[in-house]
Amino acid sequence: MRSAAAAALVCTSLACEVYHAPPEPSLPQAQGGLLSDPAAPVVVAFDKPVDPSSLTVEIARNILDDRGRLADEADPNASLSLLFSYDPLRGDFGGTSTLSPDGMTYTITPKDSLPLSPALVLIVEPGLRDVTYQVPTRVRRKLVFSYQLNLSCSQPSKIFPADASYFILIDVKQPVGTQVKLFARISVAPSGEFSAAFISATRNPDPNRCSPPCATTDACRTLPGPEACVAPSTRADSTDEYPDFIANIAPASTYTFVAKGCVVDQPDGTALFVNAPVDVFVTSPVVTLRNTKLTASFAVDAQGVLRGAGALTADDVLLGTASSGQGTGELTARMVPADQVPPNIPAPP
Repeated sequence: MRSAAAAALVCTSLACEVYHAPPEPSLPQAQGGLLSDPAAPVVVAFDKPVDPSSLTVEIARNILDDRGRLADEADPNASLSLLFSYDPLRGDFGGTSTLSPDGMTYTITPKDSLPLSPALVLIVEPGLRDVTYQVPTRVRRKLVFSYQLNLSCSQPSKIFPADASYFILIDVKQPVGTQVKLFARISVAPSGEFSAAFISATRNPDPNRCSPPCATTDACRTLPGPEACVAPSTRADSTDEYPDFIANIAPASTYTFVAKGCVVDQPDGTALFVNAPVDVFVTSPVVTLRNTKLTASFAVDAQGVLRGAGALTADDVLLGTASSGQGTGELTARMVPADQVPPNIPAPP
């Protein structure tokens, strides 16, 4: 009691200030980080009225490096993959926005529908102040979100072939950083429904592909060149390195899984690929991915190659039997020419 009274006396004599927190943004319409309609406005709520002159906002693709940083956080000269931005001097880019008269709600109407994949991030830049106390934020506020996928297979795809094989790289971000390499054979029905079979990929172990031959503990890497003997676990830089990989059929380390889903052609000439959630069981080490979803946007590039980019999510990742939380990663894929498909890729069910 004495100390409290003394503190009150000191504060009275020194005119102690009461701390007022700066405004905090939220996405009130997001349920579990998911919004329902990529064509609808994005509504940002603040817990106190904001000063319009202090508001700078971006929506970007949530592309992170292995330390969890956005591009301009890792390199000040790099640019975000922006979809919308606003600042008081330049105004809106990529859509329009309005701040409500009471300063509590900020509504963004993108020019085009926001992408369903990959995850997006709404950024409120430092310096945001409330109208009364003018206390600014010191760091970025980042709200990660994506869209609920409600797809029905109802039409044929002009982009996906009826049957083809693909090489897929998944750069896992959580719970541990690693690279997953897969081959897949995907069959697409006239309705747009697909069936897919996936198998783990490994570097071709033939030591004679390099000259001089590699040691039996190494693998020959021919792409992107020059030839080099590398550890079999060496990461691939691009899906164009598929000739250096084969389907992994070693009983101790391979794994396979099957999935069904939809491919839906989009007005912009891309096709959205998404599977119904499936459990994936990895044998070595023992890992289980619960309710795994691959979501990607595919398009034919200038060289006529069908390529995709998107994301992997899993509701829970079990290392052995221990839960490690949600799994996330970035996905790239390309179709493999029919005459270059390696053997042992299983046919989809």
